[in-house]
Amino acid sequence: MSKLVVSVLLCLILLGCGGSAGDASQRVLPIDIAAETRSEYRKLAMDGADNFRDLGGYKTSDGKTVKWGVLYRSDSLADLSDQDLAFIQRLGVKQIVDFRTPFEKEEDPDRIPEGINYVEREIDVEGTAVKELFAKISSGDIDDLNAVELMENANRAFVSSQQEIYGPHLKSLLDENNLPSVAHCTGGKDRAGFGAAITLLALGVPEETVINDFLLTNEYTEDKINKYIWMIRLGSFFQTDPEKIRPLLGVERSFIVAAIDQMKKEYGSIDNYFREGLSISDAEIQQLRNQFLEG
Repeated sequence: MSKLVVSVLLCLILLGCGGSAGDASQRVLPIDIAAETRSEYRKLAMDGADNFRDLGGYKTSDGKTVKWGVLYRSDSLADLSDQDLAFIQRLGVKQIVDFRTPFEKEEDPDRIPEGINYVEREIDVEGTAVKELFAKISSGDIDDLNAVELMENANRAFVSSQQEIYGPHLKSLLDENNLPSVAHCTGGKDRAGFGAAITLLALGVPEETVINDFLLTNEYTEDKINKYIWMIRLGSFFQTDPEKIRPLLGVERSFIVAAIDQMKKEYGSIDNYFREGLSISDAEIQQLRNQFLEG
């Protein structure tokens, strides 16, 4: 048996070791349990998504709280099971926003329950389409790869070049017919992570809390990241240094800090980024807060 075949078999074994999240009707909804324990269930149980989570429960600078059960962020929805689809229906989701490139969508089309509005907001920024990097990584030819710098630049680019994507995305949340809403990309960490960050910032959630939410990807997808690390090591016949590529699979604090710093550098402040960059008025910011905050 060739080394390549052995590598592929081992990779399949690694990817196939996950369990079932169970019947959709029995899965925990944070909004249905005591408020003090909801954050323990922020990551929702899914068979085919590792980073599907509720943005509720975060405190704002003025002491209010983001509502549970209306704003979700996720990784790819291409591998959802039938029970996952039933669970999404149970969540009452009305809108699914897909930030992936045409290539990603063609390779792995979303599985979506009938009756949900599917919105394509394509973001093609270098470093964020994980599958498009996989061939290069697997070859072991990564001597010139600075993954941290690549991802920091990607997050700056979200601010500087993707205003026409993220502005309309935030404005869509003003329409109650689009709620609850799920925004996702492939890993649920970069494009969806930035989208979640600016949503929370617009609601008045402090920067440090937003950063901590961004970093939860590493906790929620740790097992998946480690599987990919092994896949890449095996696929490259152990030529690739896994620590060199780990930042591409997870997130680091400096990624989202680079985006926040870019807002301040380019627009003078985060508030001005919303006003001038995303064309969202102060009145619309207040409307978002009225819609998504309580207490």
